[in-house]
Amino acid sequence: MNENKSRIGVLIIILLTFLSFIPLRNLKFDFKTENFFPDKDPDLVFFLDFQERFKSSIDDEYIFIGLKNNRGIFDSAFLKKTDSLTKFVSKLESITKLYSLTSSNLMYMKGDELNVRPLLRIDSPYLYKTDSSFLFRSPEYRDLLVSNDGKSIAIAAFNKQLLTDHQKDALLDSIHLKLKGLGFDKTYLTAKIRVEREYAREIEKNLRVYLLLSLVLISAALFFLFRSVRVIILPLIAIAISILWTMSFISLTGHSLDIISSLLPPILAAICMSDIVHISTHYIEKIREGYPKMEALNKTYKEIGLATFFTCCTVAAGFITLGITDIIPIRNFGFFAAIGLFFAYAISMVSLYFYYANAPVPAIAYKKSSDRIWNKFVSSCFRFVLKNKLLVIVTLMFLMAGSVYYLKKIEINSSLLQEIPKKNPMLEDYRFMETDFSGTRPFEMALTITTNNTSFYEPATLRKVEETEKFLKDSCGVGYIISPVSLFKGANKAFNEGKIDSFVLPSSAQTIARYQEAIFQTDFADAFRHYLADDGRQLRVSGRLPNLSVKEFEPLKEKISHFFAARKDLPFSFQITGSAILIDKLTYSLTNNLLTGLVFDTLIICLIAFFLLRNWVATVIILIPNILPLIFMAGVMGFMGINLKADTSVIFAIALGLSVDDSIHFLTRLRLELSRGSSVPYAVKRTYLSTGKAIIITTLVLLCGFLILLSSSFGGAFYIGLLISLCLFFAMLMELTITPLLMLFWVKRTNGSKSNS
Repeated sequence: MNENKSRIGVLIIILLTFLSFIPLRNLKFDFKTENFFPDKDPDLVFFLDFQERFKSSIDDEYIFIGLKNNRGIFDSAFLKKTDSLTKFVSKLESITKLYSLTSSNLMYMKGDELNVRPLLRIDSPYLYKTDSSFLFRSPEYRDLLVSNDGKSIAIAAFNKQLLTDHQKDALLDSIHLKLKGLGFDKTYLTAKIRVEREYAREIEKNLRVYLLLSLVLISAALFFLFRSVRVIILPLIAIAISILWTMSFISLTGHSLDIISSLLPPILAAICMSDIVHISTHYIEKIREGYPKMEALNKTYKEIGLATFFTCCTVAAGFITLGITDIIPIRNFGFFAAIGLFFAYAISMVSLYFYYANAPVPAIAYKKSSDRIWNKFVSSCFRFVLKNKLLVIVTLMFLMAGSVYYLKKIEINSSLLQEIPKKNPMLEDYRFMETDFSGTRPFEMALTITTNNTSFYEPATLRKVEETEKFLKDSCGVGYIISPVSLFKGANKAFNEGKIDSFVLPSSAQTIARYQEAIFQTDFADAFRHYLADDGRQLRVSGRLPNLSVKEFEPLKEKISHFFAARKDLPFSFQITGSAILIDKLTYSLTNNLLTGLVFDTLIICLIAFFLLRNWVATVIILIPNILPLIFMAGVMGFMGINLKADTSVIFAIALGLSVDDSIHFLTRLRLELSRGSSVPYAVKRTYLSTGKAIIITTLVLLCGFLILLSSSFGGAFYIGLLISLCLFFAMLMELTITPLLMLFWVKRTNGSKSNS
């Protein structure tokens, strides 16, 4: 690079930066659970077919409203307010269907006459005792819309799909406003769109916090390093432009910022600063060695420019390995991070050369007192390592043994609600639905006929489905169960004058056929088709569970599998499906791809190291100080009880790419010193002294970037920041202790082999 090229490069950067503001205006903050479904997964294919067959996708768009009355639900004022809310919500444009006790009617045949009356006769308090007795003895209502203590009722509404953010906010705001105006004792609201909007708001809020803290901490680090306010400005501008370009690129590709991609700004800021620190410290070192400004600058770019590019490649490789996963947001995060890194590299290298070529030499370059302090500290570290080789190795072995012991304790587990900030009021609403009602986790099961000449229209088959549902309720805790069984029971009750003891399955196929025909002539026709296929060979059982984690749900799945395996008389097979199952599966998918990603990343690092050293033995040796920090980090995870899940599983590939950064700079400088004819000990010492300062400073800068994530309100982002920071700290210790020892061993062994030959 020369001055003219840097000037042209800066002009191009300025032009592209102005153009980047155009797509940035369309950047959105979004969170949709569907985006995290494993791509092209067999379970996803089955689920999509299941949704298409039963038109069940609308049931995922739920809005549950819990209404509590301390005096019990049979209170005239309470029921009138509930009815007012029911009518209000049902008329909202975005609502497709609604179930409420106050809008439910009893339909029953008396002779040949169809009778209809309200389930709850709100305007007739003298009938409350009768209605109460009927309600609590009717499982089709009691189990769905009444709380366990009888003091709360639920309204189940379902909104349209694909609502815009504005429509989601308008719908939720209108319901909240109505609830506030009616003055219930206590209200609770859980909804899929509420989770999505809360996540989107948290993402936007966290992004602002990340950016602010990044700028503050990096500015502090730069001032500590250069003791100049003027020198701080350019790196901050380079960081800002890198983030701007990356965000604009995300918008141009039609994507939005989600939980994962919102981590990009602090990551890019920290890595961009790493490049700047390596270039700047080397440039200042050359000035102190007596080189003129331009010669010092050109030597800097010649000596470590390629190494800086390779470090960019290794870090990018760590992110690119995330593309192995079949989870699209994780894949996109890896791709956008890699693109952002190359943006940051190009912007930093061009702008830094232009700045140093046209600006006076930094004043700190002539202040050798600070350099002497650094040299004294790094020299003492080097002497300590050489004099205490055994202590270093023994300590390392103890750390290794402890880490291996604790990493075996790492468990695969996750839950969507674990990511919601603990102080968010939405959590209280979900806890209420968990304790007083059946929970908020959707449960979906498909039952498919496996024998010929039978179907779900036969009474014997339906009775076996009823037995299955009883098992799901009593042994597995599935509540809010709806299936063709409950629909046929309800029809039988209606055709027997609404008698409570008639809520049983019909006894003959002819009766079932008659009930089906009757159902198709009512408003329940669509509901029936949502649960039984037209050919009668597959049906749907839906329900609700508490918000079980992946680990908690596994025993339940095994219990269901054992039930079906033991029941050889069942003429149908089962498959548990639904959005919750797919969200669980992404945890296993990411953790299963973890080893593949690490192997791929390691191969890239090996190729780069071999290109630098032209020796496979050295390449393998240099992996040791970069693999060990990952083992230490895994040990900390096991010790602290941090689960392996969707977000924490991605940190290993990222951490490996980041930790190898310092090794490449160490190797590059060592090769340079050896090429000058230096002796082995002197070459290693010179390398240690010159890169040691940069390694410490860049690690501190990277720590500033990742420790910012500790401010995140998302648990996953918090642990990403904590664990990667620990890994980087361990990597720095390895570079300052084990790497020089390994290099001395390798170079002496190589020279010894040459002498013998």
